[in-house]
Formats: sequence, structure tokens, C-alpha cells
Amino acid sequence: MFDNTLSIIAVLKAKEGKSEDLKSALQVLILPTRKEEGCLDYALFQLQETPDVFYMRESWKGQEALDAHVALPHFQAFVQQMDQLLAEPLQLVRLNAVEPA
Repeated sequence: MFDNTLSIIAVLKAKEGKSEDLKSALQVLILPTRKEEGCLDYALFQLQETPDVFYMRESWKGQEALDAHVALPHFQAFVQQMDQLLAEPLQLVRLNAVEPA
């Protein structure tokens, strides 16, 4: 891993009746994002207990790589849909890796 690796969990909650639409919109992001030079990990999860909530596990080669991702057309296309799909603002949870002592 890189010393400046940026690891994030993006939390996305669908509006009522929009879970499948949100899932589809997020699935469209996966392949092009994984091809980005700065992307180390990009994986989508749907909560079993709360199926209207999705987690996107992301790791980037630093803040610059994440900034580049956000500016790309495939992500901007998703941004255009967020208001109609999300029940609340996108939440980004930044993580610090904890290695064995």
C-alpha cells in the first residue's frame, strides 16, 4: 500500500422506492472507476438488514486521485442523479488503517 493511501466508506441511503435505481446508478460507476490510475479499491455493498443503504468501499493513491475521480464524467453523471436518488446527503467516512502491533 502507499503511505498516503486514502481509504473511505461512502454511505448512500436511497429515497423510498429508489433502492433499485440507486443500486443501478452505483453499479455503473464500478468498472470505469476501477480502471482509474489512482484507484486501489472500489467495491459496492448493500446492507442486508437495511437494503436501502449502500456502502462503497474505496481506496485511493491519495487525495489527488480522489479529486481526479470526482471530476471525471462517469462520476459527474452520478452527481446529477443524487438529488432524485438519495434520501440524505452522501456521507464519506474516512478510515485510518490499523496494522498489527
